[in-house]
Amino acid sequence: MKFKPNPLLYGANEDFLSTFRLAIRMKDTVDYDMLSHSVEKAIVRYPYFCVFPEREDENIVLRYNNQPVPVFRDDRTVTLGSKESSGHLISFGCKNNTIFIDCSHYLADGMGVSPLMMSLLYLYVSERYGAEGLKAERIRMSDSPICDGEHIYPFPDSAINNEALRVLPKEPDEVYGLDPAVFDEKGLYAYHLHIPQNEMIAKASSSDGSPVSFLSVLLYRALHRLDHNIDRPVVAHVQHQYRAVLRTPMSHHSLVNYISVAMTPRLNKWDVEKQNTVVRGQVILKGDKDSDIASINRLIEAFPNESSLDDKKGAMARFAEKSVLGKTFGISYVGKMDWCGLEHYVEDLHAYIGEKHTKNMLLIEVMTVGEDFSLTFMQSGKGEKYLNAFMDEIRSLGISVNLVGEERYNLCNTNLAIEK
Repeated sequence: MKFKPNPLLYGANEDFLSTFRLAIRMKDTVDYDMLSHSVEKAIVRYPYFCVFPEREDENIVLRYNNQPVPVFRDDRTVTLGSKESSGHLISFGCKNNTIFIDCSHYLADGMGVSPLMMSLLYLYVSERYGAEGLKAERIRMSDSPICDGEHIYPFPDSAINNEALRVLPKEPDEVYGLDPAVFDEKGLYAYHLHIPQNEMIAKASSSDGSPVSFLSVLLYRALHRLDHNIDRPVVAHVQHQYRAVLRTPMSHHSLVNYISVAMTPRLNKWDVEKQNTVVRGQVILKGDKDSDIASINRLIEAFPNESSLDDKKGAMARFAEKSVLGKTFGISYVGKMDWCGLEHYVEDLHAYIGEKHTKNMLLIEVMTVGEDFSLTFMQSGKGEKYLNAFMDEIRSLGISVNLVGEERYNLCNTNLAIEK
């Protein structure tokens, strides 16, 4: 069994983090044996996650991996695609009451791995507690059919003909950057925040905002609260999906794009409603069909199909690094999740990402569990300056926000253990 990979996989190397971690905090301590058994049963339904990278002439293909998917008894991070993970680009683990899923972002994205996560949780919860109250009809079971739309790589081989928009909108030449001195130099650090969904949605809706635009505006306002002399645009990279334009809602592939939203100093003179209108307008404009096609074409044209493997790896490494530059902060929200009754056993869910090439990283991942938005506020290092200003801005609008935890964290690397 062979699968075509995302071209960005060619750029995987240990100098550029290209993985994400899902941490599912259960209400009870996790039983390792039950988890391991549930992973073994769940992964049967998802053969496209059981793969290892292999060279084929001057290309990389993903072959079915007969080795067991690793399930660790702790929260360790490994190099995915190497011997540490038996060649797999995904691994699992547990520690205390938390289940970990580590995945190469070049294999899948958060939306792509969510069905596997739900299948795993269903099997684990039903084995440990019974299936009463769980909605199995909305969960992919081990014996349910696999459709082609789940695993076929949806990008065409050549650029899509689209006369409406041949180039992407021009981005700002200069971007406001965070102060790296705010963060310590001891490694990636995360703060976990809870915000009641009803409070934030009510305020966001009344001020013409969505959760992503609203939080982006609040962080913009927080930065201006700290620095009254900002003279360059604050640029947010807002997560956006290609699934709609490619008509592949079930694809497991990483189909994440980032829309660059520029918030100029002029916006600081306006109220929250006007700021939200401007940000939402940019998200709508830069996330429409024509813009998506132009962005897809940019990746297709950057991949040198007829070149050597080394040239392809170099081109994709440069493309990946360039794509995350030119921002002040990043924010991601995949939407409200249907937990199918599993929310009674899950306390919280966090998604971790990170960047190695910068010392002033600030990224926010937004999830929903129960009645709250769960925010993971990630930085290059520990430091409360931006966090406290952000929380103060939220509270100034009458919205509750609680800091429920903080921690140093690590991520897996992705590397290609293939023969030259």
